[in-house]
Amino acid sequence: YGRVSRRGLIAFSSSLDQIGPMARSAKECAMLLQTIAGHDSGDSTSINTPVPDYLTDLEKPLQGLRIGRVAAHFSEGLDPEVAEHVEQTFATYEAAGATIHDVELPHAAYGVPTYYLIAPSEASSNLARYDGAHYGHRWDGTPSDDQGINTFDSPLVEMYCRSRAEGFGPEVKRRIMLGTYALSAGYYDAYYAKALRVRRLIRNDFTQAFEKVDLIGGPVSATPAFKLGEKTDDPIAMYLVDLYTVGANLAGIGGISFPCGFTQSKLPIGFQLQGPALSEPLLLQAAHQYQQTTDWHLQRTTAISS
Repeated sequence: YGRVSRRGLIAFSSSLDQIGPMARSAKECAMLLQTIAGHDSGDSTSINTPVPDYLTDLEKPLQGLRIGRVAAHFSEGLDPEVAEHVEQTFATYEAAGATIHDVELPHAAYGVPTYYLIAPSEASSNLARYDGAHYGHRWDGTPSDDQGINTFDSPLVEMYCRSRAEGFGPEVKRRIMLGTYALSAGYYDAYYAKALRVRRLIRNDFTQAFEKVDLIGGPVSATPAFKLGEKTDDPIAMYLVDLYTVGANLAGIGGISFPCGFTQSKLPIGFQLQGPALSEPLLLQAAHQYQQTTDWHLQRTTAISS
């Protein structure tokens, strides 16, 4: 958070938004991050610290690296195939010279509700600018098929409403409405303010854990990928997929995820490493060393069909 400038990014959640590379390997991620990282005076959240050479330490061995394992991540909700490959990944790191240690993140279970109060609340404010007048899609005046169900105070209000209705997708609308509700009079303290306090507890959990270990490892998701649109009507189930990953955003720490296997149905399984703020060199090194002894990142799923 703050390592890469956010200027030019469409603002969603100001205290959570960050930019990170996606690539075919950890080494390529390092190359891309080397290019985009750096201070930007045009971004108030940008960190004015020197950018290290992310490629320098990639080939260093992992001897002595301490990786944390959160027991709560291996609860009954974790898919057995995911658990098997994640445990194999821990074993691979042990074979490479790292040591695995049990750590606790007591407030991790509150990560999803905390995230989905803070993020939509900030999004409802940030996305208010997309009214069709100054930013975003603008309604072209084509009559709607609502047949007079909606009435508007003025043509300007109608333009605002129809532009936003056409320009935002269902999930964005859902989050805007949730955020507006959480920030409304009488609910701010009960929801948004309380979520900020829980966020502080989650951040403290990570701070204490990193006093014992260098990185924390675990699954990216409790289950393999679900079919496109399968959980659209069940947003809670869809949001719970983020259980293991939202902690990095809430705590403002670094994270990297990479393939660690496939299910029997050829769906990819991911492993993630999380580290303290500005620990990207170590995260990239650990991911790169794993990919030197495995080839999961080179394989492609055959489960996707047209």
